[in-house]
Amino acid sequence: DYQPYSNNEGTNLLDINILTGFSRQQLINNTLTAIFFQVQLTTFGFGLNLFTALCGVQQTPFMLNPIFESSSPSDFWGRRWNLVVHGILKRGVYKPVRTKYSRLTASMAAFVASGLFHEWLLSIVFYPDSEEHIGSCSPPICYLPTYGRTTLFFIWNAILIGLEYAIGGAAIFQLFKKHLPLTLVSLLVASTALPMAHWFTHDYVRSDFFEDAQIGFPLIVRVLD
Repeated sequence: DYQPYSNNEGTNLLDINILTGFSRQQLINNTLTAIFFQVQLTTFGFGLNLFTALCGVQQTPFMLNPIFESSSPSDFWGRRWNLVVHGILKRGVYKPVRTKYSRLTASMAAFVASGLFHEWLLSIVFYPDSEEHIGSCSPPICYLPTYGRTTLFFIWNAILIGLEYAIGGAAIFQLFKKHLPLTLVSLLVASTALPMAHWFTHDYVRSDFFEDAQIGFPLIVRVLD
């Protein structure tokens, strides 16, 4: 299991309970899962960068330590988290929309597009193969993701970006950025999204996704007799 506490929230979209995300247990779960995702994407990015470098191609870094070095939500999502997908969304969604509408509208469009893109990824990641027939086996081997939660997660973060545009320049926030350690500022930034993070991560946690991903990481496991 990749989270220390059980999540009693249902798997359907209508089962979402906003208060669940603010419980101590769920915040711990979401924090650990977010860190694991960062480590996983960073490691994958290093591997891809090494491969492309051997081919003579310079690749954009995947991650720039967003959980521990971000100064704002826009810094987290725009300059540190999954920069490859960010670049695609910026060129394909944000900039075209920005030519006619405000930066808030363009940001909202990019986050909604990101949510829909990640919903599509769920259908690819958890698509049953020829040996996995839905009804003949159960999770985590055969897993049907719940659609809608991921998009809601990205919409929530678009709202946070909008709030940053509106009040991010206030004196109190500038005071925090100036006098608090960057790591603490970054954790405060991450905490604005963490209560809702399980909307994005719950399918990966409840399936065998991390079981498959652990192949790329050194692990110490208990050997049973």
